[in-house]
Amino acid sequence: MNILTNYLKLIGIYLSPTQIDQLYSYRKMLIEWNKNINLTAIKDPNEILFKHFLDSISVHLVEPICNNKSFKIIDVGSGAGFPGLVLKIVFPDCYITLLEATNKKVHFLEHIKNELELKNLNIVACRAEIAAQNTLYRERFDLVVARGVAKLTTLSELTLPFCKINGICVLHKGPKANIEVAESLTAIEKLGGSKTELFPITHELDVPKNETVFVKLTKSMETPLKFPRPDGVPKKQPLLNK
Repeated sequence: MNILTNYLKLIGIYLSPTQIDQLYSYRKMLIEWNKNINLTAIKDPNEILFKHFLDSISVHLVEPICNNKSFKIIDVGSGAGFPGLVLKIVFPDCYITLLEATNKKVHFLEHIKNELELKNLNIVACRAEIAAQNTLYRERFDLVVARGVAKLTTLSELTLPFCKINGICVLHKGPKANIEVAESLTAIEKLGGSKTELFPITHELDVPKNETVFVKLTKSMETPLKFPRPDGVPKKQPLLNK
């Protein structure tokens, strides 16, 4: 954990003893629950630090996070809490919503929330296609994040509807992100996005090779009400370029 905290200091993030304890506890509970629920394929404690925790916090390098209650973040398809739950620990004053459709994973997220006594954290058990049509969530967030949910043609339809106008989506992708972006330009434009940027992430640490590339989408127009389309359609019939 010292390597992680030292690196965070280099990028201007200083964790309190409480936050460090919370990350330790989160990792411990993740490893324990993972014995019975498929939460992560990564089981090594150090790899969890770098491939989950550091990777999640790296969102801040792409779009600086305002640590106050008026700054609202939603993590679409949160799974075991990456990146949203990690961001909640590191930026405790933000209002963060974790959106997850799988009940077992929702129970895990609720357990972590209760055990760590996290405030201003909303856990929603729902699919993105349904939640994005709810006025409580549609175009309500300054920052939308997602990690490993789907290809960008689909993921843009599942995330941009949650984003405020002039808000940002930061999406974790892999080394082929540039190909996915090229395939998704039509979808992004139809959904109200106006600017797409790529951010390869490298860390000045002796850690396993990081192949994360973030896709940053800026939203400039309202998303038409017909998007996202009904449950499952964005994946089966993605908005491909013509």
